[in-house]
Amino acid sequence: MPFIPHTDNDIRTMLEAIGAPDIDALFEEIPANLRAPGLPGVPPALNEMEIGRLMADFATRDGRPLNFIGAGAYEHHIPSAVWAIVTRGEFYSAYTPYQAEASQGTLQLLYEYQTMMASLTGLDISNASLYDGASGLAEACLMAVRANRKSKSQRILLPVALNPTYRDVTQVVAGNQNIAFELLPYDQKGGQTLVSALEQYSGQDITAVVLQQPNFFGTLEDVDAATNWAHANNALMIGVVNPTSLAVLKPPGQWGKLGADIAIGDGQPLGVPLSSGGPYFGFMATRT
Repeated sequence: MPFIPHTDNDIRTMLEAIGAPDIDALFEEIPANLRAPGLPGVPPALNEMEIGRLMADFATRDGRPLNFIGAGAYEHHIPSAVWAIVTRGEFYSAYTPYQAEASQGTLQLLYEYQTMMASLTGLDISNASLYDGASGLAEACLMAVRANRKSKSQRILLPVALNPTYRDVTQVVAGNQNIAFELLPYDQKGGQTLVSALEQYSGQDITAVVLQQPNFFGTLEDVDAATNWAHANNALMIGVVNPTSLAVLKPPGQWGKLGADIAIGDGQPLGVPLSSGGPYFGFMATRT
């Protein structure tokens, strides 16, 4: 929370208002022998800038690996304006269910968020969010099984180049509901999923195809070819996307001739702190 310390004049005015001679008088019920005169062994206080420099120095000692260590979760700049807005009472402090300003603030916030996510993904409808990106993919697979009435097999193709955490979570959440997940290989030189591997499934009953863009290796997939194949074979297309990348990459709603049917991802890149691994939030958007 932002904190602005009281000035000496503020303290003096408050003490005069309650009739106390000094701050120590506020603790007169605590015996003197139980009061700590100081904090031995604790260094003098530092100001905010000095603390920032100290923590940055500690972080530098740990090193800053430039690799895939984040596996999809990374530090992102969060503008100060964001904290100032989200800590306003009408957004987060509904101390009663009928608190009008909180209710209206929440409704407005959800509307703005869903509108933004629908625009970002190029799809028609967005939810107002899921637990995280990994569980979001599991929900998308369950949704595809319910939505694709042409398919009876409940077979979904997952690329090996998909984030392995997403794949594991999806298997745990949806795998016990008679959904069969089959893996698509990738080119070991370029890192892209082999679209040619889809041909062995041509004409078969496939419920959905999943493709991550960019994939776990950081390379770009041939989303147009994969999406067109899925639709030509009566399968739904599920895109797993990084929301920040959609500022420069083709959104799922424009993949192939008809666009992806469902798009999911993790909202952490939008400015959620790392928080030692979460929780973050998942988003999902779909065509009507």
